[in-house]
Amino acid sequence: MAKSEIWSVLSSKESSSLNRLNAKLEATVAERHRLEEKIADIGNYIEEYQARIREASAGQADFKVMHHSMNLISQLTAAQANLRQVHTELGNSLVDLRARVTHHEMERLKYNKIEARQQDKLSAAVEKRSTALSDAMAMQRLKEEAENAPV
Repeated sequence: MAKSEIWSVLSSKESSSLNRLNAKLEATVAERHRLEEKIADIGNYIEEYQARIREASAGQADFKVMHHSMNLISQLTAAQANLRQVHTELGNSLVDLRARVTHHEMERLKYNKIEARQQDKLSAAVEKRSTALSDAMAMQRLKEEAENAPV
């Protein structure tokens, strides 16, 4: 592998890493959104069961319904707390993923910049050599013309 190709390969590796991280980031954002919807749904269910308890206590006190509703509310509250914890962990994961994406983007940009600099140096060297060869050929022609010119 040529030395000039190393930076291109490193840039490609960073691009590949970025693609994988962006896919993870999208999946994590989607999962977090799904959890937010579940947490809201559980909140609605809790409100429903609380309304049932209020209705039961306002009229004929049906302790069985109230007890059952209270048990469901406590289970839903525990599930909601667990989902909120997972939601928080996903938030932390998003922060980490975004930091990693930023790092890989910076690395890729660095490698692209170095590769461009290498290409510029290579182009300048080729142009310099081409100019030197052209100058040498012109000098040779002038020398030959001077030697072949009648005096």
